[in-house]
Amino acid sequence: MPKVSDEYRQAKRREIARAALRVFERKGFHAASMADIIHESGASAGAIYGSFKSKNEIVLEVANTLVDEKIADAQAFLTLDPMPAPGEIVGPFLRGMLRGVGKPDVLVQLWGEAVTDDDVRVITVKIMHRITGMYEDYLAAWHAEQHGLSPADAAAIAHRQAPLFVGASQGYLLQLALRSDFDDEAYLTGLAEFLPR
Repeated sequence: MPKVSDEYRQAKRREIARAALRVFERKGFHAASMADIIHESGASAGAIYGSFKSKNEIVLEVANTLVDEKIADAQAFLTLDPMPAPGEIVGPFLRGMLRGVGKPDVLVQLWGEAVTDDDVRVITVKIMHRITGMYEDYLAAWHAEQHGLSPADAAAIAHRQAPLFVGASQGYLLQLALRSDFDDEAYLTGLAEFLPR
């Protein structure tokens, strides 16, 4: 029997994760079952369970893939001269997340599940820590460049400010999911103007 490469395994995991995302968007996270994901992906149950032990593990794969891509995008801003103000990277980050996830509804559902499901909470908190770390790294580099702060002082300010950027990002996604009258462009313009500098 031919050996399956790591690249093939990873591609299969991504394919299953994308199918799961479509199911979550259609049915909601809680109502989606592994059987739904198996049907959507067109893969066998053995292939699904050979790649993932549970629906939660699929969610973690989806979230990590999205966050990896967006963190890489944000790191590209570090190479610009001058670096954009921190509020200006929030819009591209959020738009990129939405391109990956489709609609913000899936993320909002995941946050709702995290309140009552400890496994989902662990996944959600890990992702929030990664996003907070992304903002923290950017803020520290930006404060050091723009304000001439020492690495320690820049890191201290970044540590205090990063949760504000995470909150502003979550507020954007929540309002976009729930409000039909939400002016997302005005919101992102406001973030660029009013988030800490």
